[in-house]
Amino acid sequence: MTISANLYEIAVLLIALAVLIFVLALVPALLQLKRTIKAVEDLTIEGKRTVEGVNFIVRKAGDQVEDVEELVKKAKDLGMKVAGIADMVVENVKGPIISGISFLFGAEQGFKRFFSREKKGGGEDGKQ
Repeated sequence: MTISANLYEIAVLLIALAVLIFVLALVPALLQLKRTIKAVEDLTIEGKRTVEGVNFIVRKAGDQVEDVEELVKKAKDLGMKVAGIADMVVENVKGPIISGISFLFGAEQGFKRFFSREKKGGGEDGKQ
């Protein structure tokens, strides 16, 4: 039995072998592509959950920032009120304290002058 083939038949045989090898290589590649797409889908779902968690944390932090901002504003207002009260106390207390101290220094100087007077006579001859 002899095998005879012409050029057309050999070309068809080579094309058939190439298609077979291509299909054999394509099946594992398609299965791997399917697994990759599934992994990307799982990663997307996990990423979505993570983003939702981060959004929740950011919203809570935003609420806390608003509370802290309000607290700082109240502390600033309190500081301004305390400064105003301190100024008012200084203004109301400063005057009487200065007057009292001035009175004491004046009285001291007056008593010193009164008690340290030398008795002098009425004329130039030294007689009293």
